[in-house]
Parts: sequence; C-alpha cells; structure tokens
Amino acid sequence: MALDRWHLLKTLRIGGVVFLLLLIVFRFYHAVNTNDVSNAELYSSVFPKFLFHSFLWLRQKINFALAKILPEPQLSLMKSLFFGGKNNLPYDLKQQIRRVGLSHLVAVSGLHLTIVSQIISSILNACLIGGIFNFFISLLFILGFVVMADFSSSVIRASIMAIILLLSKLFHRVYRSSYALILAVLIMVSLKPQILADDFSFQLSVLATLGIIYVYPLFQKNNQLNFLKESFLLSISALIFVWPWIVYKTQMFSLVAPLSNLLVVPLIPVIMIMGFFVAGAAFIFFPLAFWGGFCLNILLSYVLKVITFLSRWPLAEVFWPQINWFFILVYYLVLIYIIYHYHKKYYGG
Repeated sequence: MALDRWHLLKTLRIGGVVFLLLLIVFRFYHAVNTNDVSNAELYSSVFPKFLFHSFLWLRQKINFALAKILPEPQLSLMKSLFFGGKNNLPYDLKQQIRRVGLSHLVAVSGLHLTIVSQIISSILNACLIGGIFNFFISLLFILGFVVMADFSSSVIRASIMAIILLLSKLFHRVYRSSYALILAVLIMVSLKPQILADDFSFQLSVLATLGIIYVYPLFQKNNQLNFLKESFLLSISALIFVWPWIVYKTQMFSLVAPLSNLLVVPLIPVIMIMGFFVAGAAFIFFPLAFWGGFCLNILLSYVLKVITFLSRWPLAEVFWPQINWFFILVYYLVLIYIIYHYHKKYYGG
C-alpha cells in the first residue's frame, strides 16, 4: 500500500511537471504576448481587490512612519531594503551600491522574504500558534510582502518556494528545496515565458538559489559555522553561480563583493527586524519607536559608511570584456560536475 502511494505521488509530480512544460511550449508557439505586461498586472489579478489595496495602504503607512524617524539617506536605504525599488535611492548611492556588489539588497531578493518569513514564524511559535492557523497567517504575510515589493520576480520565486514549504509542514511532508525551485520556475515561466530570456533579476535569483542549494552544503560539511561565517558562505555560494552570468550580461564585476557581503549581509536580518519594530511601535507608542529608530539609524549609517568606503577603492568594480557564451557553458558544466562529485562523495548521490 505504501509503495503504491509512493508511485502515485511520483506519477502526480511527473505529470504536473510535464503539464507545465507543455503549457510553456504552447504559450511560446502560440505567440502569447505577455512581454509588455508587468508582474504587477499579471499577478495582481489573483488578489481580492480589498486585500490588494490593504497591503498597498500598509506599505504607505510604514513608509510614512519611518519618514518621521529616520533621516536621509538612511530612510531611502531602509525603504529599499523593505520594499525594493532603486528609484528610492539617490543616483550616487545607487552607483556605489552597484560598485560594491550589494545591488541584491535593494532589489528585494528572496533573502528579504526569507527574513520576513522567519520573523513571522518566530512570532507565531512564541504565541503557540500552529497548524492551519499558522499556515494561513504565514501565507497572508507572504502574499502581503509580495504586493508591497511590487511583485518583484525574485520575491515571487521565493514566495512560491515558501508556500510549498508551508504546505509541506502542514501536511508533514519532506521539503526538497531543489524540487520547490523547479516548480516555482515552471509556474512563473508558464505564466510569462519571456522572463526566462528577458528578466535579469529572475535569472540571477534562480542562479543564486541554485548556489545556495548545491554549493553551500559542501562548505557546511564538517564545519562548525557561526552566524558570521554562515552568512559569508551563503553569499559566496550564491556568487559562485551568478558571477559568470553577471559578467556575461553587464561586462562588469565587483572585486570587493565578497568583502562587502561579509561586512553588510549579516546585519540585514537585524536591520529588518528593527525596521519592523520601529514601524510597528510608531503606530502604538511613538517615544519607543524614536529610541528604536536611534539604534536603527546607527546600523544603517554603518552600512552606508561601508558602501562609501569600499566603492572608493580603485578596483572596486572592473570592466570585463565580452566573454564568449562557450566559456559560460564550460564553466557551468565543470561546476555541475564538481557539485555532483562532492555530493556523491558526501551524501551518496
């Protein structure tokens, strides 16, 4: 009976993947043009209007609360960390962030959603809320973050994976991040095939996630990791997968990216937690929000100092002439072989 159930689940998974692949092929060959349709227009239709507008209202209120507490450019940086949108930032700061390899922080990547999900999960666990209530509350916050982040492709990808994780916990199933990533990519490409070729943030998001799924466990093996080392190795794991594609698409690469990520990324969860605290306290007891904002301002100022200092290094960002696609292919084939070899050695396949 158990074996038959296993075969049934395997058949359903394969059938679902085949269906999505056929849907993608159908949309390509029947010239379904969604290239001019933004993610917001494409995905907002699945939200009830009152819920959609409620999340937008909440974003406006959070931005307004932060504006009463934080000075510039700390305010712009905090708003970009929360909801993305490089347009929030002064031009010079945007260029500096790009030079030091921290653009992913203000592009609303899956990292942001992961942090938000962990914050919500910790609060719910502390309140002893589990089961179906935990699922729906977490789902509501995930969907809210997607709306407030303007339906960023990387956040949509991360949200699909997060929802799959919630479902696996709800039904007591094993969660496999690699399968969740495949399903997320198939769903998004079936809805908008052009993102596979045209959406740079989507491409980087998928590659970075592959690095975290397959490279990070190799660093983790036989290593005692503290929080700082873990954050650094997560960044390096993602960078190993994304750097050739960044160079291929932009001809630019940041030599200080590993150092800037080491100095800044470990603080991002703390900054976002404090940002949520300050924004929430501003609605309840403003003096408390003011003192929280004082501490938050110190952390944001530190991040800005690191960005400014490293961006002034002569070789912070170097021009890399156009590289041949064949090099990219060889690099990823060799990387896949190395990952396969070490996963087979450590995990037996």
